[in-house]
Amino acid sequence: METQNASGKPVRSAMAVASLVLGIIALLTSLLPIINNLSFLLAALGLIFAVVGLVGCMRGKRSGKGLAIAALIVNIAAVALVLGSQSVYSAALDDAASPATVDVQSDEQVAEDGDDPADSAKQEAGYSISDEGLDASNEYAAVITGTLTNNTDEEKNYIQVEYVIYDAEGAQIGTALANTNNLKAGGTWKYEAYSTVSPSEVDSWELADVTGF
Repeated sequence: METQNASGKPVRSAMAVASLVLGIIALLTSLLPIINNLSFLLAALGLIFAVVGLVGCMRGKRSGKGLAIAALIVNIAAVALVLGSQSVYSAALDDAASPATVDVQSDEQVAEDGDDPADSAKQEAGYSISDEGLDASNEYAAVITGTLTNNTDEEKNYIQVEYVIYDAEGAQIGTALANTNNLKAGGTWKYEAYSTVSPSEVDSWELADVTGF
């Protein structure tokens, strides 16, 4: 049924007006974390209203076709911004939640590359780490020795160094751990990372993680 005003012209589409209002609100809040979940719902509802309003205008039952088209565009833009911003925020959260990994070659691996093992010190997360080699004096447990320097400007209450140990076939056969407490800013710690693997089984190793707080 066509509704007309006093002048005999079709009444402006209420759906188009409502859609435009919803679209503007959704667009203004589309970049706000968490809140833009509601923005997406408003924009989706606004799209439905815009389509209904546009159909009514095209059939001549309501006026405001331009308004309905504008509302449709605004709501589509709001949906796109919400989806884009949520993708960016999700990627940022994933990066923040991912633990820092340490990629440091063992002395044996460095030597294979033709470098001097003495130059194998690495900078990781505020620490200088020098892997000094495998101490095979203990026939029951492989011990990896090294030196760690706290390059930060604060004392670390706890620091842990963890190595992964491999056999000649490249299979992981164990880990070696060392930890200390209260390492001062600029302080140096000579560590011995102990494992439960016999030295005769060890072919190579790599520094897997350094934890400090």
